[in-house]
Amino acid sequence: MPATKVALVGGSGNLGPAILHELLNAGFGVKVLTRQSGNNTFDLRAQIAKVDYESLESLKAALAGNEVMVNTLGVGTIPRDTHLRLIDTAVAVGVKRYLPSKYSLNTTHPNTAKLPVFGDKIAVQQRLKNVSQQSGLTYSLLVNGLFLDWGLKTGFLLDLSSPVTLYDSGDRKFSATTLSGVGKAMVGIINNLSATENTTVFVHEAIVSQKEILALSGRSPMTKSVQTSELEQEAFAKLSKPAPDPLVFAFGFLRRAIFGEGFGSLFDSQKLSNDLFGLKTFSEEDLRGLISKITG
Repeated sequence: MPATKVALVGGSGNLGPAILHELLNAGFGVKVLTRQSGNNTFDLRAQIAKVDYESLESLKAALAGNEVMVNTLGVGTIPRDTHLRLIDTAVAVGVKRYLPSKYSLNTTHPNTAKLPVFGDKIAVQQRLKNVSQQSGLTYSLLVNGLFLDWGLKTGFLLDLSSPVTLYDSGDRKFSATTLSGVGKAMVGIINNLSATENTTVFVHEAIVSQKEILALSGRSPMTKSVQTSELEQEAFAKLSKPAPDPLVFAFGFLRRAIFGEGFGSLFDSQKLSNDLFGLKTFSEEDLRGLISKITG
């Protein structure tokens, strides 16, 4: 049986290489779409197509013949029109399944969906739902929680320099997945197209809290508590200023959605697709090892 042909849009940054690695290891035929002006290098097993993201014709030429399209372009940093154009291109060339750059938080939760930082993702979700009713294109919305290894490496999850900031006291549990785990979930979706058609797919590799991460790190620094409701207020204030910088206000909204109560960041175990995909959850020792490896 011929290998499924997958177009990976982007393929660089934090997440792209992890997804590319898992797609190739799963035996899919992968074509990476990258900017004409880009100089990124990719796994030699993948086919590379340099495209103009502003040109529908350029995208159509690169995407023709692919069955699945996986988008890893940044949402917010890459214009909304580019993401919508990719959907239009997928329809035009007969792609069967579109996986948007939806990764991370639960934007299907009403409280999360209201946060301005997710506006472009909501627009993409809505376009996909509308298009799927009028064409042969189907979609899957992957929700995987906080990027666990990225969050540890960057200090976004927990900055171990003293004093350690704990959001809403650091007790609240949330779902998290490593970058490679996201790639494995992508493979799971593609291998189970019928079961994941036109739906939101939930996975996680860990249920953790900031305090649990701190305890597993073996360190005992001083801590301070910050309320995520205050972060949300500050983010809205920054957003109201002329020409606001997304890098300034976005993190406040993101931390509100991850660490705050009532934003759906702890997934219902009944909704998880881990078993379907063969994606395992971390043991305490697994977590301790990952924390030790990343934070030293």
